[in-house]
Amino acid sequence: MDNLTHSLIGAALGQTGLKKLSGLGMPTLIIAANIPDIDAACSVYGIQSLEMRRGLTHGPIAMLVLPVLLTGLMIAFDRWQARRGKRPEARAPVRPWQLLLLAVIGTLSHPAFDWLNSYGIRLLEPFSSHWFYGDSIFIIDVWMWAMLIGGIFWSRRAERRGG
Repeated sequence: MDNLTHSLIGAALGQTGLKKLSGLGMPTLIIAANIPDIDAACSVYGIQSLEMRRGLTHGPIAMLVLPVLLTGLMIAFDRWQARRGKRPEARAPVRPWQLLLLAVIGTLSHPAFDWLNSYGIRLLEPFSSHWFYGDSIFIIDVWMWAMLIGGIFWSRRAERRGG
């Protein structure tokens, strides 16, 4: 999936009510839904770097490590804002365990949706380099964008009205 879709999936997860579990819940879900794609930074090294894509950062070890790192960064960001006096008063308190849960959910959504497309994913890297393909949707799917954007818009509108 492309990163716009991953971001929209993170936002849709937040709109289900998950964002209310902790302060910084929505940004954590959106970032977590994209974080396995940090392997895209390898593309600056040329064609050989494509071997790194959808491998190690999409495998089981990364699914354990990345949410913990993201949670630590989000807690550090909240504390940094508080020290500077720039933390929004309206923001709910950051609850570390709930934030970790959100980071895990968002991070796990990434390989789940990458698996659905024809490019596939090496789900068991580094233990196995076997590619898994869902072959259900294209990497960029405008219909999925439309459904996610529509759902998020509808949910936010209802939220503003007290629903």
